Amino acid sequence: MRKLTCIGLLIFTTGCGLRTAPVSGRVTLDNKPLVNAMVIFFPDSDDKNPGPGSQGKTNENGEYSLKLNAGNANGAMIGKHKVSITGYEGDDGSIASSGPDMAFRKLIVPAEYNSESKLTFEVPSGGSTSANFDLKSAPK
Repeated sequence: MRKLTCIGLLIFTTGCGLRTAPVSGRVTLDNKPLVNAMVIFFPDSDDKNPGPGSQGKTNENGEYSLKLNAGNANGAMIGKHKVSITGYEGDDGSIASSGPDMAFRKLIVPAEYNSESKLTFEVPSGGSTSANFDLKSAPK
């Protein structure tokens, strides 16, 4: 019974051996900070359940810190991750993406960094403050 309780809690928290580490970094697009971009880490493992992903939003300097999608823990699962970065033209974070006041914006981050991303990052056991991504615009 105790083992089942631990497994159940594992789904909602970072307990029972779920190993995470703090992760932060900076995202630039064409050598300029990418503001209000969503950075998402997906654990990349052969396990059937590799653990929860993590995400963070960039600030005015393009800096971000990850938070686990499950529970309220900071960081990401230790190990290899696929990374997706999405940003929109004119997104200052003040207009909702749904509802009566929503605004449609042009995606400024090429698909090779989000829907077709080949970006990866290995989260070390001690964490990282240099999960940096220098993106380039698509050729015009």
